[in-house]
Amino acid sequence: MKKIVDRFFMPIQYVILYSFNFIFSFKYKPSYSFVIGVEEIANCTYYLNRAFKNKSVSVNFTTNKFYKSNKYDYSISIENRYLAYFARMFYGPYLLAKLSNQADVFIYFWWTGFCNDREIEYKFLKYKKKKIVCIFVGDDIRSRKLLKERLVKENLDSYVYYDNYDVDKNEMRVKKVAFLSDTYADLAFSVKKSQVSYLEHYVNTFMYMIDDNLLDNCKFVVNDNKRIKIVHAPSNPILKGTPLVKAAIKKLELEGYNFEYIELINKSNAEVLSILNDSNIVLNQFYADMPGVFGIEAMAKKNAVLMSADYDNLPTNGQKPWIRTQYWEVYDNLKYLLDNPEIIREYADAGYEFVKHNYAEDKVREFYIDTFYEHKIIDDKSIFKK
Repeated sequence: MKKIVDRFFMPIQYVILYSFNFIFSFKYKPSYSFVIGVEEIANCTYYLNRAFKNKSVSVNFTTNKFYKSNKYDYSISIENRYLAYFARMFYGPYLLAKLSNQADVFIYFWWTGFCNDREIEYKFLKYKKKKIVCIFVGDDIRSRKLLKERLVKENLDSYVYYDNYDVDKNEMRVKKVAFLSDTYADLAFSVKKSQVSYLEHYVNTFMYMIDDNLLDNCKFVVNDNKRIKIVHAPSNPILKGTPLVKAAIKKLELEGYNFEYIELINKSNAEVLSILNDSNIVLNQFYADMPGVFGIEAMAKKNAVLMSADYDNLPTNGQKPWIRTQYWEVYDNLKYLLDNPEIIREYADAGYEFVKHNYAEDKVREFYIDTFYEHKIIDDKSIFKK
């Protein structure tokens, strides 16, 4: 049904886009460089826009139940998803027409766009001689079919064998997303191993960014009773390996270990971060090669983090800021920390320093500006200086 409605609106969106582009071409002149949107994924849109300050604007057409910044230059904040869908049908092409007359570069998070068919707007932006940057962050580009093939070769288990997902439908979508990026994007960011895909052109590894406020006044907490506090806060229990965590926790409890285990499911990011202020260990995710935003946040809050993320994907410079924990190692590695509590603080401090030197706003802004300049997305870095 949705496909039928989308097709019905395509010619209407096309007319809206080019009609308002003609009108706005007389009204606006370029006033900033970047448009960042149109989906909010773990505050990536919000943080990147904030890093570029007055040289960008943010667009968010969807709500994120875990991350609620609500500080966008343009957004659709209608709670009813059907009304929001129809509002987007008209507002999307209108806004694209307006912003294309004000900005030079369009940075996309996720696979959706201003219009139902992303190819319409890609062609439009190329017609307007704009630069296109695609930042892929997970299932927007990941091929379940190719991932399973890799897992079979490596004899590894993963969540893709357990979640209820329409693989055939997903393959059609990710193939098209990859094709459009290869065809129209001037630059793309992804993670080749974790986000195995059909992308053929060169991709950069994208950089996470966190709120600098998370790094302020952080200290390792020693509870009065010296009872270690362990947190697991999965956004999706199957994808993050929650059954593995529960099994490890239960076994350690039966063995008489004294700790407090806190499991946070369907809680907002703000609620979770408040708990991390006085926790000691975070059990993040155990099927992924990347830490995700939450893994970075947990280290910023001076927690020792257990996760399956691969050091090779990130700028660790030989450090070990977290305990790499494969899905079969959850119990063993957690037991190791409980048996050696002095090690917990060492990892907490190492993780904090790793985040501070790689994912603070100034560091990530510099990374993107240098990368954009290197790939000729921008031709002058000085305009982005504070």
